Amino acid sequence: MVEFGPVQMVAIGFPDAQKLKGDLLRELFALSEQKFIRLIGLLAVVKDANGMIESVQITELSDADRKRLGAAAGALIGLGAARGKGAVAGAKAGAKAMEKEFGLNQQQIREIARNIPNGTAAGFMLVEHLWAKKFKEIALAQDGVLIANGFITPDSLIALGSELAEGVKAAEKLTAA
Repeated sequence: MVEFGPVQMVAIGFPDAQKLKGDLLRELFALSEQKFIRLIGLLAVVKDANGMIESVQITELSDADRKRLGAAAGALIGLGAARGKGAVAGAKAGAKAMEKEFGLNQQQIREIARNIPNGTAAGFMLVEHLWAKKFKEIALAQDGVLIANGFITPDSLIALGSELAEGVKAAEKLTAA
């Protein structure tokens, strides 16, 4: 049985921190209440016009779930590094790491804030897609292997259009020759 659904990291920059309202958080919490997602971790960093930093971190994971997630991530990293023995060592290390601290420490938050301009904000979310948990379980039971995933963004569609246009131009040159 699959313990966690697919997990996704999302990072969003906000060029004008003053425009931020609570609407995004309300929507995230609504999605969580409806059991579409679970917020594994959220970090919001706001840097005002004078360079003053405010931040907030939120998680919906219980201590036990944090340890399970840490063990699972550690096992996969260990598996990639040193096969079976690495997976066992990685699981233990991942679970132990999650006992001590979850999220970023103040030094790490200051480093993120240092890299964003004054008057801006950044948000980082680690989200578990609960809606896809059963789908993932069925796919794994049928030996399904994830080949690719990602979001289709306006920028990716524009880039695709540019690539297609270049291909058409190249084909026209070949047929004209």
